[in-house]
Amino acid sequence: MTMSEFDTLRADLAGIRTDVTALRGEFTALRVDMDGRFHRVDVRLERLEAKIDEKPSAMTIYQAALGTFAGMFAVMAGTVVALKAIGIIP
Repeated sequence: MTMSEFDTLRADLAGIRTDVTALRGEFTALRVDMDGRFHRVDVRLERLEAKIDEKPSAMTIYQAALGTFAGMFAVMAGTVVALKAIGIIP
């Protein structure tokens, strides 16, 4: 191997080392970015779990009962209207 080939090889290796160092820096930045995103997702999931585990208030229970009652009334009224329209109920 001649000295010029050796110098070329040395320069190529130095270039590769520089590229590897740059890739390490990009990988570190990506890791920091992903850690931040995972942290934000964890915070959002904790908030969601807190809402799911929350006990319903009296108002929520009242609204659910009222909604169920209204739905049952609508089904009964609709049935009566349909039976009258068909002629089963005079």
